[in-house]
Amino acid sequence: MANLESILNELDEVLESAVTLPLTSKCMVDAERIRDLIDDIRLNIPSEIKQARAVVADRNEILSMAKKEAEDLIRKAEERAKALVDNDTIVRQANAKGMAMLSEASQKASDMVAQATARSNELSSQATAKATEMLTQANLRSKEMKQAAYDFSEGMLRSTEETVARALSEIKTPRQAILQSAREAIKQGGGPEGFR
Repeated sequence: MANLESILNELDEVLESAVTLPLTSKCMVDAERIRDLIDDIRLNIPSEIKQARAVVADRNEILSMAKKEAEDLIRKAEERAKALVDNDTIVRQANAKGMAMLSEASQKASDMVAQATARSNELSSQATAKATEMLTQANLRSKEMKQAAYDFSEGMLRSTEETVARALSEIKTPRQAILQSAREAIKQGGGPEGFR
């Protein structure tokens, strides 16, 4: 299935290849093709939204992994610190080193979580902005297509009405002339009652 952007590009191509009606600013387009493209746009919009939701889900997964790694670092640091402290001969050194390791691990964990949060927020914002932009473009193109179809229908109807009016006028003029001639003939020499 084509993505939304390729469908919009194809819609542009259909409009660019439209035939301009003589003496007007109107264009003749393939209405059936336009309807198909609009249907494709409607079908693809949920797909774009699903992609945005997938990015949000990835954000949560990134945060979860970062937190797990941070917890592992802290746990290992605590275990190492405890192992060093348990040795009576290097209690003070072990305590100092353990605290330093714990502090370093906590800092690394905080940095990892902050970076993961910033990255996931960025991805989420980009996905949301893209989905919103595509939806706006799709709605705008749909409105333009509906307006173009309406304008074309109105133009064709107006042209048909004018053609019918001219035809009726052309028929009415000789008919009136015939009736007038018949009336004059009746006045001069008499004739059927129906012409009086």
